Amino acid sequence: MTSWLAGVVAGELPADYSQVELHPGDGGHLFGMGDIGLANGEFGEHAILTTARQYGSIRLTVQVLDEEPALDPSWDAAVEFSLHTGESVSVTGWAGEGIIAVPLPSAADVRVRYVVLDGQAAQDQAAADDDGPERYLVQMWPGTQAPPRVAVSSSPWSQYWTFGGTAAGLLAELAGVPDPDRLVVVIDRALAAHPDVAGRLRAGDGRYRVGVIRYLQELFRITHTAGTYDDVCHDHERLGHLIDERAQLRDP
Repeated sequence: MTSWLAGVVAGELPADYSQVELHPGDGGHLFGMGDIGLANGEFGEHAILTTARQYGSIRLTVQVLDEEPALDPSWDAAVEFSLHTGESVSVTGWAGEGIIAVPLPSAADVRVRYVVLDGQAAQDQAAADDDGPERYLVQMWPGTQAPPRVAVSSSPWSQYWTFGGTAAGLLAELAGVPDPDRLVVVIDRALAAHPDVAGRLRAGDGRYRVGVIRYLQELFRITHTAGTYDDVCHDHERLGHLIDERAQLRDP
C-alpha cells in the first residue's frame, strides 16, 4: 500500500474541564459523531476528547497510519469515529489553546481512534498540574464512514464515561416501569449488560460501581422534576450498598 499518510507528531496540550479538542480542519466535518463518552461531537464541528485529569498539561501523540492498527488490551479506553478532513487538521487544548498540527491531506475520509492509557491511575492519584501517569494517543488511518463505537473500556474511570450512551438507551426502554421500583430494575439491567462489572463487584472492587452509578444518574436526571429519588440520589453510600447487593445476587 502506498504510504500517503504515515507520520507521528506529539506535543503538550493544556487540558481544562477534562477536555482537549480534535479539529477536522477548515471545510472538514465529523460523520454522525454524537456522544460516545470519551469523544463528543454533539456541540460543534470539532470533537471534544475527554481527559483523565480535570486540568493541567497533558502529553498527546498522534499517529497517522496507512491502515487500521491493532487494539491493545492494556489500554484503559479507546473510542473510534470518522471524519472528513479539511485544511489544517489539528489537536488543541480546551477552547483552542495550544496546537498539534496533524500531517493529513484535505478532502480525505479518515477513521480516528482516541486512546487513553493509565487513565485510572491518574484518577486514583487525583493528578492535576503535576505530571501524571496517564498517556494520550490519537491514531488516524484511511477509512470510509462508519458509526462511532467504544472499542475498549476496561477501567472504572473509562466506564463512567462510555456507559453514558447505553444508559440513555436503557432508560428510554424502561420508561414504562413505575418509580421507585425502576431504581432496582435499572441496576439489575446495567449489571446484566456488563457482566465483567458485576464480577468485579462480587470480588470486592467497589471502584466499578461508578459505571452503574452512571446509569442511575440518567434515571435521576429524567425524574428530577418529580422529586421521586430526592432521598437517595445524593446518598452515595446507600447506592453503593444497593449496587453491591444486586451484584451478589447475580450468577457468576
